[in-house]
Amino acid sequence: MEGALEGRRKLRWLWWWQDGCCPVCDQRITRDTGWHLHHAVKRSRGGSDQLTNLVLLHPNCHSQVHATE
Repeated sequence: MEGALEGRRKLRWLWWWQDGCCPVCDQRITRDTGWHLHHAVKRSRGGSDQLTNLVLLHPNCHSQVHATE
C-alpha cells in the first residue's frame, strides 16, 4: 500500500511539473487520454526511477518516442 501511495505521489508531481501536458504533443494529459510513465534515459542504459529521469506521455506519444529510438 505504501508503494502504491508513493507511485501516486510521483504521478501527481510529474503531472504538476509538466503543467498537465505531454511534452511530445503539448496536449493535456487527463484520465480520458491516459498516460505512460517514460524513462528519459532507459534503465538498461543506466537510467533510474528518480523523478528527474521520468516523464508522463500519452500512450500514442510514448509509442512514437520508442519507434524513433
